[in-house]
Order: sequence, then C-alpha cells, then structure tokens
Amino acid sequence: INYPVGGVGGIAESLAEGLIDQGSEILYKANVTNIILDQGKAVGVRLSDGREFFAQTIISNATRWDTFGKLLKGENLPKEEENFQKIYVKAPSFLSIHMGVKADVLPPDTDCHHFVLEDDWTRLEESYGSIFLSIPTVLDSSLAPKGHHILHIFTTSSIEDWEGLPPKDYEAKKELIAKEIIGRLEKKLFPGLKSSIVFKEVGTPKTHRRFLARDIGTYGPMPRQIPKGLLGMPFNTTGISGLYCVGDSCFPGQGVIAVAFSGVMCAHRVAADIGLEKKSPILDTALLRLLAWLRTLA
Repeated sequence: INYPVGGVGGIAESLAEGLIDQGSEILYKANVTNIILDQGKAVGVRLSDGREFFAQTIISNATRWDTFGKLLKGENLPKEEENFQKIYVKAPSFLSIHMGVKADVLPPDTDCHHFVLEDDWTRLEESYGSIFLSIPTVLDSSLAPKGHHILHIFTTSSIEDWEGLPPKDYEAKKELIAKEIIGRLEKKLFPGLKSSIVFKEVGTPKTHRRFLARDIGTYGPMPRQIPKGLLGMPFNTTGISGLYCVGDSCFPGQGVIAVAFSGVMCAHRVAADIGLEKKSPILDTALLRLLAWLRTLA
C-alpha cells in the first residue's frame, strides 16, 4: 500500500488543483440544500444562502440516502433507489479520537496499523467493542512536530447513543468514552499513553453527520444479508435525467481507492452522455440493461 507524503489530504488537494487547471471553479463553504428539477430533469442546485447554480449535468457525491432523501426531498423515489435501499442499510458511524503524543511512548518498531479486540469475541460488532488505531507518523514523520506522533483511534458507535444530550452532558460523555478507549490502548499496547498526550480531539457520529453531511454519520452502505459480490451496488447513473451519483454508495463501494474509481467511472459516463467521448448507443444500452439485470440478482 502506498501512502501520500504529507497526508491523505494531499489527494484531495491534487484533485482540486487539477480541476482548477482545467478551468473549473471550486466554491468552498457552499452548502447545497436542494437539487433543482425541471420537468423531471436535474438542472441545478440551491445553496443554503439562496444562491442557485444551473448546469447541463448535476453530480452528487452525497450518499444516495442524502441525495434522494434530503436534496430531492418530496420527490418520488426512483425504482432503482428503492431496490438499493432494500439491499443495503446504513452502517453505523464511528467515535474518532485524534491525538498528538510524545514520541517516546511508542516502541521504535511500532507498526502503523493496529486492531484491538480483548478477550471476548462477542464484542466484535458492539459499539466500542473493538478499536482501530492508525499512526501515520510511523510512515511520514513530517506530519507532526519533531519528537511527536499522531494517533487516529476509532471505534464503531451509533448516533442514537448521542442524540438528545444537553451540551454539557454531550461533552462529558465524549471525554468519558475517550478516556476508557485510551485506557484500553494503554493497557494493551502502550504503557504511559495517557500521560504522553499533548493534544486530543474527539468526534462522534454527530460530528460526522454535521461536517461530512452523511445521514446518521454513517460509514457507508452495508448489505442487509450476505452479499453476492458487489452486484447490488448501483453505478453512477440514476433514475432522474441529468443526475449522477458518485462516492461510496456507488460501485465499487467504500475506501479511498474504490471511491476514486467511482469518480473515474462517473467522469467517463458523463463525458459519453454529453458527447465529449465516443460511445456506441446500441452496445451502451445493452450493457446498462445487463448490469441492471445483474443487480436484481443481489
């Protein structure tokens, strides 16, 4: 596995630079609240500040639940999306702990990735039952000041555990659970971990929902039953003319590489549909029908 020097954010920054170099414009802090339809065709988007932008093609990188449940609220759900929601459910979210620690708390031969599950395997799928840990500074020391490491700790958590709490209780619960998780890592992996912390920030499923605009802060689609490969994952087209989806609720699913591949597929699909790339209408239609039929087998 290759890791980008300077952190995973470098991937997004490089993509943004490429778009700008090709003449595109990126609007930051622009919160889309609605996809605008005209006679059943997606023609634009409306922002939270009231501004509207119109285009020949609309591409949504929100999850399919957010796209059709919020950005297209009130519209009839296309048959393809009904099928998707029958096959997939929203996976739980995560509690994330980002920490800066003194480097000497980690042994010299520490690996980048760790998975911690104590003695009881029945807790594997429970909230907070298993702990994932990544230490990117093991691979790239430039990510932290000299003499320090970065730890990203995460464990499954459901948004229901965090709803309805007053702000004071919410913050107290974050600290309580983070303390327990860090204590388990200290006992299992790194003695003295608590006393080595110089920075700590805790995020909950509500954090992921707010800043990533993902319904319930979900990690992504999860099959309702044992999947038959990736057959059930929808592709980039949708049942609404002019609207495409991209991201981890499209084929081939979750993860940086999978989502990047989804983006490449979507770019080619749109380019072919608007005439920027050559395509064979007969073969294209036949292939799309075949793929649609295969998805019914999932």
